[in-house]
Formats: sequence, structure tokens, C-alpha cells
Amino acid sequence: MTHRWYVTLFLVVFLVYGTLEQGVKRTLFWLVSGYLVAFALEWNSVNHHFPFGNYQYREDVLSKDLLVFGVPFFDSLSFAFLSYVAFAFAQFFVSPIRRRWPDVQRLTTRKLRNGPTVLVLGAFLMVVIDWLTDPATIQGKHFFLGDIYYYPEPGYHFGITMNNYYGWMLCGLIAIFVNQRFDVWLSKREKARNEPLRLRHVPMLGLVAPLFWAGIVLFQIGITWWLAYSYDLSKVPAADQAAFTDQMRLALIAGSFVILPIFLLAWVSLTKGSREPTPEEVAAYAADYPGHDLPH
Repeated sequence: MTHRWYVTLFLVVFLVYGTLEQGVKRTLFWLVSGYLVAFALEWNSVNHHFPFGNYQYREDVLSKDLLVFGVPFFDSLSFAFLSYVAFAFAQFFVSPIRRRWPDVQRLTTRKLRNGPTVLVLGAFLMVVIDWLTDPATIQGKHFFLGDIYYYPEPGYHFGITMNNYYGWMLCGLIAIFVNQRFDVWLSKREKARNEPLRLRHVPMLGLVAPLFWAGIVLFQIGITWWLAYSYDLSKVPAADQAAFTDQMRLALIAGSFVILPIFLLAWVSLTKGSREPTPEEVAAYAADYPGHDLPH
């Protein structure tokens, strides 16, 4: 957990944020189920090349990491918080947003939370993270990640295969769907026992999802920028230095072109007046979350 400090950092943010937004039970279930879904798919890919395609981990480089049947623990664990932040960010786009500046709250009913729109959009937003992540991580030998994996047959997207992105989409769909169904089951159980989920009002909680998602992608963009403009090229064979720099700068431009429109759409969703919830939407949210002390 200290060796992969960046995973630990994002994991702690997820645990705190998830607990504030959906309670302890749902957050811990997401942590465990997200890990298990990712681990199962990664193990199958390493051994049977589905759904992420044919890639292999270098166990000698991963000597300081915990491996579970040949799959790095930190790698599968990261899918838990990646799937959740993408899921929460998807809700930000489809939900009414209550703004009492500087307080911002997202009023997502359970129908929206557990619906197909959030499912598909959330899985897609998780894939977008990987569009920025993998072009940098495949160059892991040049920074703190290490040269931990490789593709025997490199793909067209900066060496990444398309199967890898299909696999991320499938992983996101499964992880989010499982947790949506768990929320439906648990909410019915809570209602039957008259034990509604208790959520405290946290100012500006509605902004955490887009900021968390932005923090992850900007972290990856920052690594790519460093490789493109600040890396010590003496560590790259002389014959490959120009190609390395060109590839990293192209990855930086391509990644920026992907995330900037999403940032702009998030800003529009936050600032346009029509996003203010109606009294009916506030009432629907209060009915789904009677234990949330949302101020009037």
C-alpha cells in the first residue's frame, strides 16, 4: 500500500467520499465487488486473453507488489474506485443539481442512480480514464510505475490493443450493474425494517464526483506531460529519443482532446439554470433518501 502510494491515495478518497454519499455498507460492498470483478476479468485475460486481450505481467518487476494468482493486487483494487468515481460522475450529468452557492448538491433519485443511462455512461467514463492511463503506463519503466506489463502483439493506440478498452467497458458495466442491484436489494431491506440510510449534509458534496474524476485524469495527463517535456532522454536509447518524445507529445494532445470536451460539458451542466431541481424532484429525492438531512 505504501509502494503504490497513488492507488492508496485515491482509495482513501473513494472510501471517504463513498461513505458520505452512500453509507458504509454500500461503499464496502463496492470495494469488495469491484475488486473481485476486476480480478476475475484480469486473471482470465492473463490466462485466456479475454476480455482485455493478450497482455502479460512481468512478475520479476512486481517483486515488491502483492500478486494474487499472477495479478497485481493494486491493479485490480484500483478498478473499485475507478468504477465508482465514473458512476458518480455519470450521475452528475443526468441529475438535477441544487445550487446554494457555494453549496452544491446532486439530487439523484434511486431510479436514476440504478438506471441504464447511468450504467452505460458510467462504464464509458471509466473507459475514458483508461484512454489517458494506458498510453502512459505502457511506458512505466520510465517512471515510478515500472515496466510491469506488456502486449506480445502491441495495438494501434500507442501500443494498446482495442480489446483492452472493450474489456474496460465490460468491467465497468459489470461492476456498476452489480452494485446497482445491491442498492435496490439493500434499500428494500432498509425500508422493510424502517431503517433508512442516514446521510449527513456535506457542503459541496455534489462537486466531488467531477473533481475526483478530474483529479484522476489530470494525474495521468501530468505523467504524460512530464514524459513528453521533462523526462531525461539520456535514459532512452539515442536512436529512439525523437520517436519517444513524439509519441508522448502525441499522447498528451490526444488525451487532452478527449477530456477537455468532458470538462466543458460538466461546467455547462453545473452552471446552466435549467439544472435547478423542481419541487417535485426534491420531493422524489427526499422520498428515496428520507435519512438525508438536506437543508431547505
